[in-house]
Amino acid sequence: MKADDRIREFVTKYSHELVLAALFALSVLIRIDLAPKTDWSGDYQYCIAPWVEEYRRLGVVQGLASSFTNYYIPYNLIFAFASLFPMDAWVIISILSCAGEYACVYYAYRILRYLGGEDHAHRSIYAAVLLLFLPPMILNSAFWKQCDAIYSAFALMAFYYLLKDSYYRAFVFLSVAFVFKLQTILLFPVFLIAYFCGKKYSLLMWLRIPVTYLEAGLPAILCGRPARSVYMIYFDQSSEYHYMFLNTGNLYRLFRSDYEAAGHLAVYGTVAFLALLTGYLIRHREAVNGECLLQLAGVTGYGCFMTLPAMHERYDYLPILLVTLYYAYYHRSKCYIPAMMILVTTVMYCQYLFGGNTLPEEAYALIALVAWFLALRDLIDGIQKREVCNVHKDQ
Repeated sequence: MKADDRIREFVTKYSHELVLAALFALSVLIRIDLAPKTDWSGDYQYCIAPWVEEYRRLGVVQGLASSFTNYYIPYNLIFAFASLFPMDAWVIISILSCAGEYACVYYAYRILRYLGGEDHAHRSIYAAVLLLFLPPMILNSAFWKQCDAIYSAFALMAFYYLLKDSYYRAFVFLSVAFVFKLQTILLFPVFLIAYFCGKKYSLLMWLRIPVTYLEAGLPAILCGRPARSVYMIYFDQSSEYHYMFLNTGNLYRLFRSDYEAAGHLAVYGTVAFLALLTGYLIRHREAVNGECLLQLAGVTGYGCFMTLPAMHERYDYLPILLVTLYYAYYHRSKCYIPAMMILVTTVMYCQYLFGGNTLPEEAYALIALVAWFLALRDLIDGIQKREVCNVHKDQ
């Protein structure tokens, strides 16, 4: 009986730690189970695995000098690194991508702790750990063998240091995220809006991004690849797909727009939306605090995903993490909003990986559009409420 009492006392005293340990262990087991299953990922079968084999055949130096992949050089270094080990490519690729997921969770936790302080430590860590169990995160790295978690980890680091007013670090990590994946641009609007709403960094900080882009291409150039071939990779990527959407539930799936006719118009519309939102926030800058910036990062990122052309199903990875993090911490009663976004992108993932879905694709686009509208409305309502609170404090 004394042993039982000690067990109960131990479990009661360390209940949070035990639950978190169990959740982390479960998240690792899920990824270990999914990682060897490579047959469903066409990207792995026809791109990643052959690329790693090509690095093995050519060697790292000759491989970097070649142009057989369509990723920028930092991710090519991961392929080259994977080729050095006498094992299937998925082992190293999965480990590194899943490491990015846990880095995302760590910096998500740090963001919430910074915003919420010491009083809500448990809420912060549970909201962050929740990200490990989102279907897009589970499927993206371990199952699909994609790198979205890697660039997202650096993007969350950048956002964390932006909140802390450590601007040099913020732009260093934002630049690193950018050279891993072009979709980091979905985080650019919140950085620019933050500049106009109280974050006192110099606009010259933005030069860190092209400088890092140039620096990141040097390994391939030093190995013999032509500079133009290296530095045109992102330009080639941006013009590779002339479609308004690719296996996504964004706005243009509802209208079936033609890229040649409406592609540029969609970009202009996105810029106009961001300009209007920025103007509104500048007028209400006193209500733009850290909580608002977290909410804004998710809303603008997902908004760009919804309104820009040529978006893939994986491009909403980072915005969904940010939206989920915000609602899981600040408004748990409204977690149906990120749940709607997650549902749509999970269906799109499964459609690509396994084929087919249960509803017309336009229905999922409508669900995503409603979710974005609700999140945008919450953003505006939150600003108005904070303004009222500020007025009462002044009085």
